[in-house]
Amino acid sequence: MADFGLSERTVVVTGSATGIGRATIDAFAAEGARVVAVDIEFDVLSEHIVEAGLQQLITPVHADLSTADGVAGAAAEAIRLSGGAPDVLVNNVGAGRLKTFEELTDDDFHRTFELNFFSMVRMCRAIVPEMYAAGRGAVINVTSDLSRQAEDTIVDYAASKAAVASVAKSLARAYAPRVRVNNVAPGPIWTPFWTDESTGWLKNLEAAYGAKGEAAVQAFIEDRGIPAGRMGEPEEVANAILFLASDLAGFTTGSTLGVDGGTVRATF
Repeated sequence: MADFGLSERTVVVTGSATGIGRATIDAFAAEGARVVAVDIEFDVLSEHIVEAGLQQLITPVHADLSTADGVAGAAAEAIRLSGGAPDVLVNNVGAGRLKTFEELTDDDFHRTFELNFFSMVRMCRAIVPEMYAAGRGAVINVTSDLSRQAEDTIVDYAASKAAVASVAKSLARAYAPRVRVNNVAPGPIWTPFWTDESTGWLKNLEAAYGAKGEAAVQAFIEDRGIPAGRMGEPEEVANAILFLASDLAGFTTGSTLGVDGGTVRATF
């Protein structure tokens, strides 16, 4: 495993119970970092930490990050557990709905932006000035390939992630050179976001392509035109996050690193 030089760093990761967030807290812990993991699914998160034997490195925090009070409480607890400003903040929490533009209501947009966008804004408002005062810090936001190349469904999700990427650019300028702010933009990653039997997108793929399981996934990959020819893995996104958190990326700020298998065809 690569050594990113993150031993003893203090790290805060939101949306860490499953998927990309879980892979990220595991990867930081493997580096020897001390992690504050935040999620509304506290029991799922805590169970994973115990089963993985990571209680000495990862501390779970329960919070509903779709509310201002939830973010404020989580940020205060993260700063307390970190003994001050953390070295790294990863804004990963997010959700979306597979709806067309006409199906989306104002309430849908508001709910999506509260969780995906305002959780990032509020966490950064609470933590980034503390990082700046401490003289160092790295922020990584998990956006999406859809923030750079929108589709005709999940419009609210794409818009919220594009807003995150825009604010990240502003923060990268405002808090330079002490704090670096970057984005990781995953493409389709094989997580419970897709696989959950009741809420996952796999059932939508099966309905759309008239196929089951792997056949439906392969039809989606071909239809989407993913050059890598497969779905991504959470660990591949986690590796990109660790790189941007490390001193190896010391001259990288205000950037978006795509981990999308080549789905984005734009030149920017």
